[in-house]
Amino acid sequence: MPVRPRQTAAPRAAGAGAPRAAIELHTLQDLRTVVGSARRHDARIRRATGISGSQLWALDEVAHAAGITVNALARRLALHQTTASNLINALAERRLIRRSRDHRDQRVVHLHVTPEGAQLLARSPQPCSGLLVDALRRIGARDLNTLAHSLAVLLGAMRQAAPAAAGETLLGE
Repeated sequence: MPVRPRQTAAPRAAGAGAPRAAIELHTLQDLRTVVGSARRHDARIRRATGISGSQLWALDEVAHAAGITVNALARRLALHQTTASNLINALAERRLIRRSRDHRDQRVVHLHVTPEGAQLLARSPQPCSGLLVDALRRIGARDLNTLAHSLAVLLGAMRQAAPAAAGETLLGE
């Protein structure tokens, strides 16, 4: 089902002459829309596949980079290595991926999608990486840089208000 943009009379930028409170509320609504959209997409993935959005993204990355290591996968998903290992364990338990040891260095584990994993990917909702990652990949470099800067400013303000509670990096599942 296509998503229609929310229609609102709220201004998009401070330069539009709107009161600051209106801009704050509009921005808050937009942030809630981002989070809510990501959650709805994840729920849709769970219903269709029986795995989480993070697991589907990991499975898709393994499918596109056969033989990838857990550390390399963790970097691609912007996760801590332990969190990526947990994702891999869950996928391996469901027989969606298989592990193989490197013949030269037995400490290195390579990941491969199984036929069952490939079937699941073929019937899964798109984008496999999730709505947020997909959107970040599609916006232009200038807008991405502006967004990154603006989010850094927002996180900085949150850290000032509540240093112990704000700015913690989420590790995923």
